[in-house]
Amino acid sequence: MTNLKMFSKFFSLTALLQLVPCANGAGQQHVLKDKPTSPFDAKFAKLAKDTLELWHVPGVSIAVVDGNDTWAEGYGISSFPSTPVTPETLFCGASTTKAFTAAAMALLISSSNYTGLSWDTPISSLIREDFVLPDLYSTEHVTIEDALSHRTGMPAHDASYGGTNEKGEKRGVRDLVRSLRHLPLTAPLRMRFQYCNMMFVAVSHVVETLTGVGLGDFLKENIWEPLGMKSTYFDTDAAQAAPEPFAQGYVYYEEKYQPVPYMDLYIVSGAGAVISNVLDYSKWIRAFLTTSGPLSNSDYAALKTPRTLLPTSGELSRFPQPYTGPRSYALGWYHGVYQGYEYFGHSGGMEAFGAEVVIFPDLNYGLVSFGNTGETSNFAILKLIYDLIDEKLVIPPEKRYDWNKQNQALLHRRNHTYYNSPQALYPSIPSPPLPLTLPLASYTGTYTHPAYHALTLVLLNNTLHFYRDNASWVTTFELQHVSGEFFLAYMDSRAAPGGIFWAVRKAEFVLGSEGVVRKFGVALEVGMGEEGRIWFERV
Repeated sequence: MTNLKMFSKFFSLTALLQLVPCANGAGQQHVLKDKPTSPFDAKFAKLAKDTLELWHVPGVSIAVVDGNDTWAEGYGISSFPSTPVTPETLFCGASTTKAFTAAAMALLISSSNYTGLSWDTPISSLIREDFVLPDLYSTEHVTIEDALSHRTGMPAHDASYGGTNEKGEKRGVRDLVRSLRHLPLTAPLRMRFQYCNMMFVAVSHVVETLTGVGLGDFLKENIWEPLGMKSTYFDTDAAQAAPEPFAQGYVYYEEKYQPVPYMDLYIVSGAGAVISNVLDYSKWIRAFLTTSGPLSNSDYAALKTPRTLLPTSGELSRFPQPYTGPRSYALGWYHGVYQGYEYFGHSGGMEAFGAEVVIFPDLNYGLVSFGNTGETSNFAILKLIYDLIDEKLVIPPEKRYDWNKQNQALLHRRNHTYYNSPQALYPSIPSPPLPLTLPLASYTGTYTHPAYHALTLVLLNNTLHFYRDNASWVTTFELQHVSGEFFLAYMDSRAAPGGIFWAVRKAEFVLGSEGVVRKFGVALEVGMGEEGRIWFERV
């Protein structure tokens, strides 16, 4: 296995959404380039080629909005063997969708068509039967603002997506919202930033309940069409049928690119369902920069107001950053200061797509870029767009932040943890380890959770396995015995092996007093900590 192949590993979908830390603080102001000219010259084309090769990304598209000018370019491959990326190529926007969801809510609030509706309105007052959290206080007090700024106390629980409802039908937005009552909270309300896609799905349900139309239809009529965004879609089927080419997503695995099937985006809705191209996104960026319609000045002000401070701990805190001061999250946007200039931005990541949007209001300058691998395209994009930003700010090459070095070190650290997981996750196991209480076959069977669905443990080659085929992200798990009833669960994606779901988790079994296995617990939610478990009851 090559180092770069190992670097393609990643164990947290939610962490991907925070690849670009946002910070507040004064910095050194720089003399700007006098006149905007196209940034996509031969030098940048070589940088793009080298960066795509380094991170094993087939292709990226990039657009730059600079004052009254817009430039866009594509680099690399949209679909093998030879279809190139162009500015018209469609990509999954992933979590850059969140800004549109917040904007939709801003339009409803400012319309005055809904009596008493505000950012402070409790969500349960709008979708009372559906929005129920594990405790009464949170249920009654979580507001629209809380949900759109990741401060509800609910962690991600991304692994709970998918499955079927009580009627045996594929779960949709309402079903996902109704599952929140079964998911553990990990912080008091408004006390901690915890990235939670599901809360944006809950706001999607609010928009659809109030308006009587799907969120995608609402966005099309009220934001995309007024802005002339005619190449933006809200579901995979529509994008595949569109006249614009839709990039194929890939994972680089076993020294080659493997195509990843398109995901059904219906259930992720306002958290990440937008599919678009950089030309359309440049129109969205320009509206944000000029605070022009269809949103009002007060709408933009609400969206840009920081609501939640981000923690200073975490993976990226181990690396020096080109930012100073605290980080924050507004409504669907990260917020900070880079080289003395305020900016708003957001990352997006899926199994086979990455996206980045960065906007500098004071410079009347913004960028968007899409790529067709999971996470590694974000790493490539960060290198490329910040090279463009640094050129704009005339920052000397020797003073520029080394994004490649940071992200290679980040992934090297994760790989080290994975390959040393027995010692890292269970540092105090006895020697020799304790044997299992029961024969291995006694642990097989079906286990269920009301939100995480059912899983079936099977015995293959004297090893326990289970497959989450009914989840939105289909994953496989192989259990390695550690000691007693404790295991390591080695996790990977069936669709994109070695990608963003490549991970190792703690797992354990609980026996009843009668000596029969009753529960299986696995650390599926990173936000619950290493000792947190999602408990599946044996059927």
